[in-house]
Amino acid sequence: MTCIPKTVVLFFLAAMMNHALNGNAQGQQGACKLSDIMVNQEKTGKVVQDQPEYRVTIENLCTWPQHDVQLYCDRLPSVEPIDSRKIKVEDELCKVASALFKGSPVTFTYAWKTPQNFTVVSATASC
Repeated sequence: MTCIPKTVVLFFLAAMMNHALNGNAQGQQGACKLSDIMVNQEKTGKVVQDQPEYRVTIENLCTWPQHDVQLYCDRLPSVEPIDSRKIKVEDELCKVASALFKGSPVTFTYAWKTPQNFTVVSATASC
């Protein structure tokens, strides 16, 4: 019988636990959950055409990259241009223009009389 070092067994168990504890953007065990995508916004203090400017930060808290991230944003009204290299506004949805990686948030600004709601509606995790 072969003797397996204790450190190899512990490493294997730790890797299995890490895999099992991460959710999935599609609801499957082992990857990411939609709740792993955090959306925060704050006033920048800047005023554009008499409207307050807001900074939106979209962040992935999951270990795995999240692609095709879509948020409900109700056409995202703004009196200033929105950076389409970061977010694409398509009807009622906003699509993050690139993959979201843990520790690399996507940030953009818009200016409107009231802050808008951003609800994550879909994403695809890749592990």
